[in-house]
Amino acid sequence: MAVELRMLQMDQTMTKGKIGKWLVKEGDTVTEGQPLLEIETDKVVHEQESPTDGVIAQILAEEGTNVPVNSILAVIGAPGEDVARIEADTVLEQQGQAKPEEPKPTPSPIGDTPKASPAAHQLAEKLAIDLTEVTASGPGGRILEGDVQRYIDLRGPVSSVETARLKASPLARRLAKEHGVDLSAIVGSGPDGRIVRDDVLQVASTAPEIPAIETPALQQAAEVIPMDGIRGIIAERMTLSTQTNASVTLHTEVDATAFVELRGMLNDKLQAREVSLTYTDLLVKVVANALREHPRLNATLTDEGIHLLPEINIGVAVALEDGLVVPVVRNADRERLSEISGQVKNFAERARSNQLTPGELQGGTFTITNLGNFGIDAFTPIINPPESAILGVGRILKKPVVHEDEIVIRSMLTLSLTFDHRVIDGAPAAQFLQTVSDYIQDPYLLLV
Repeated sequence: MAVELRMLQMDQTMTKGKIGKWLVKEGDTVTEGQPLLEIETDKVVHEQESPTDGVIAQILAEEGTNVPVNSILAVIGAPGEDVARIEADTVLEQQGQAKPEEPKPTPSPIGDTPKASPAAHQLAEKLAIDLTEVTASGPGGRILEGDVQRYIDLRGPVSSVETARLKASPLARRLAKEHGVDLSAIVGSGPDGRIVRDDVLQVASTAPEIPAIETPALQQAAEVIPMDGIRGIIAERMTLSTQTNASVTLHTEVDATAFVELRGMLNDKLQAREVSLTYTDLLVKVVANALREHPRLNATLTDEGIHLLPEINIGVAVALEDGLVVPVVRNADRERLSEISGQVKNFAERARSNQLTPGELQGGTFTITNLGNFGIDAFTPIINPPESAILGVGRILKKPVVHEDEIVIRSMLTLSLTFDHRVIDGAPAAQFLQTVSDYIQDPYLLLV
């Protein structure tokens, strides 16, 4: 029995993923647990595995396309199973039409085959007719069997040789149309001589290139960076955050002199253990302790109301070349500083080589984003849904300030707290930020 491979939801905010690369092709035999393709989200590149043993009967999602969660990516059939029947059933489901044995299928947005009756589909499939070329006469633009027959009569009979050569998967047909490849000139390598994706791409890659027409430099188009993959999903998520949250940002400047001194002292003591604490490591502990005192900031808003979350899981934003990811330090209020430091460093290293797992990017209850290394003092961070607050950290800068009625040089740090005003009022948010400031000004409280 055929099994559908669908786009998994890797976290509760994921709505779609980008098909990065297929690791198999149509006709390949696969085993349960075998990686089939790479999925790109705004957080991670993830290998999706086969849910069963079988043969890749169809690949329905092309590389580079963005696919909504739960959409059909491929169909895995049992060895020897009727691929044509599997294809027909899948096309019907994509169009929102009922299979004979399933009265209410879930429609999939992938595919661009016109709506047609089952009989029209069967006839078109049998004769390898592209339904996009058939004029519909049915209600709502639906193609009927008679429409396909009229198309055949007008075009003329189809030879058995042509029918065999045109036996191709929907993905192969779409690629052939995009690349201008003649399907009748291809001998398929799929089951029963079926033309598959790689057959079309191989022909397309060997086609002669058309020389580009040189244009003056001033007339050339500007570079365009596609808004897809990680970049596109980040844009969508951040837009959703700003449109759905009642965001407010508070800024405060903190005397971090003692904070800097404590870090230096701890690193001297921990040098023999090869532990080197960063300011972010210390801030994870500071924020976790402050959230324990102010649980309203450690919350999420649902249809049921405001949920105060039992665990304190701190997300730490890690910048990448084309975006950022937010791995999560779990139960940060109960972890030792050395353990937090080890986790953060490990996350950062693996994030930059796309080795983080979806589980390490889920379950955050509050996020810290530090732009101090880039010389930034203050900024307005955007909340990472479904969290209710995020702390932006600027650089630590020595400057003259009034301290104990004297002008002295102190290490100053600017903090920016963005919170969802639907969940938290201004006064509780300010009290939380004050508690964070107190820990930074007197960081030895972390050791108590």
